[in-house]
Amino acid sequence: MMEIIDENGKIIPRLITKGNENNPWDAAHDYLDREASAGGRVGYVEPDIKHEIFSAQNPELKQTRTSEYEAFNESEYLKNWPRPDLVEDRFVWHLTDRYSEFKKANKRLLGKIPDPWIKVGHIDTGFQPDHPGLPQNLNKVKSKSFIKGEEGRQAIDIASGTSLEQDGHGTATMIILAGNNVKTSETDDNYEGFVGAAPFAEIISMRISETVALIQTSAFVDALEYAISEGCEVISMSMAGAPTKAWANMVNKAYEAGITIVTAAGNSWFEGPRKALPKTVLYPARWDRVIAATGVAFDNLPYVLKARLQTKSEGGETMQGNFGPADVMEHALAAYTPNVFWATMNDAGKYFRLDGGGTSSATPQVAAAAAIWLTYYRTEINEILKKYPGEKWRKVEMVKSALFGSADRHSYPLHKIYLGRGILKADQALAVAPSGENLKKAKEANVNLWGILDLLGLLLRMKGDDEADKVRGEMFQTEILQQMHSNPALQKFLEYGENEIWTVEDRELMREELLRAPDVSQKLKEYLITDGSI
Repeated sequence: MMEIIDENGKIIPRLITKGNENNPWDAAHDYLDREASAGGRVGYVEPDIKHEIFSAQNPELKQTRTSEYEAFNESEYLKNWPRPDLVEDRFVWHLTDRYSEFKKANKRLLGKIPDPWIKVGHIDTGFQPDHPGLPQNLNKVKSKSFIKGEEGRQAIDIASGTSLEQDGHGTATMIILAGNNVKTSETDDNYEGFVGAAPFAEIISMRISETVALIQTSAFVDALEYAISEGCEVISMSMAGAPTKAWANMVNKAYEAGITIVTAAGNSWFEGPRKALPKTVLYPARWDRVIAATGVAFDNLPYVLKARLQTKSEGGETMQGNFGPADVMEHALAAYTPNVFWATMNDAGKYFRLDGGGTSSATPQVAAAAAIWLTYYRTEINEILKKYPGEKWRKVEMVKSALFGSADRHSYPLHKIYLGRGILKADQALAVAPSGENLKKAKEANVNLWGILDLLGLLLRMKGDDEADKVRGEMFQTEILQQMHSNPALQKFLEYGENEIWTVEDRELMREELLRAPDVSQKLKEYLITDGSI
């Protein structure tokens, strides 16, 4: 039975009324009805859903991994995408001066601050404790699991050896973020040195799922709340899902605390059964208070397959990064993927592959650049914040201003469509000094779309309604937004901006599809077929 949570992601003890066990939103509405009838709490509630947008087997698990040791060869790269065959330091090509500039940025940082430090929260599937590439400053004591049934445990990802578990996703993204100094014997004689983009950072791992294909709403909320309490300044999360109000509220809390959140824009597929999945930026990355990590390939062209009509194969060969709508791309930034290294412990005798992809690989790079910039300018930032007491959000906007303002906008002229603000340049960002002036506070994360409000007739009707009706309307909005992510017939609406007006035909299509869908709550359907009285 699914739990019901309040707007802050906290579990509410309740009894589900008979007949509603199969629809969690009806259970939430039943709870609201009972509380209103009893004169009790009338506040927003929602099901503690499991986000299963990528449940049809996750992208980065695409290839069958041989159990036998394979020496490095070019076939380990994804053939649909440009490969760094001839470049220097090809194992860490994305870190070099020609690309994301992390080697140069870290050298500059150490020149100013010999012993740099920052605390970064890593929200993912946890880590595999025996991998040699784990960050040198991974705080295993503070790292913890937020998965139900694993309370009190460390954030350890136990390898099952099966791809369906997405073994090692957290390990791989963590090592891209802040990986340790590795030996040539651990990289198939390809490289020796630090592999992480910000290897000096203290990493706190928060395990919220066994697989990126299945994320519990409350687990992310609890993890982000923990990150705030532990003083993390940056969050890296290579995961995405559908919106919930609990997610929105916790993102707002972190933003007000001055925490820079970087999350994956999401992935989609060019062909096959997964082609029906959403192709626009997913949540939390879709919110203005989060930096959405998009992808750019080795040749500085977008990580979007429709621009590269070449031979295709299953899985990662047909995977691409999500993008759009236009208003969301205003807070998006591209980093390099695919064909970056990807940590593994599932291949006998191997610790790394070379076919890492997805916006999962881009996310920790953007987060690392934020961490480097914050560390480099820590003293200056603290002095600025003293002038604005109670306005820690300015710290996030200063990070965004530096990363966006220094991004490469010239290598690809249509960057606004596919990449966002441009391509990440970590060292050039360090040339952008912080300023507390002329900063605009980002719009609050919410579960509203103008078109949904119009569909529900709430723009006028909510005035004068009692509190229960207002709450019900907001619950309807969240359910419809979630349907837009899970129902292929409704995904066209994800291409619309937050304030875009829907046509009469749009509203009628939405209404018809919601009434037809078997997993829409009976309460919402009843509302849609009546005169609109909540």
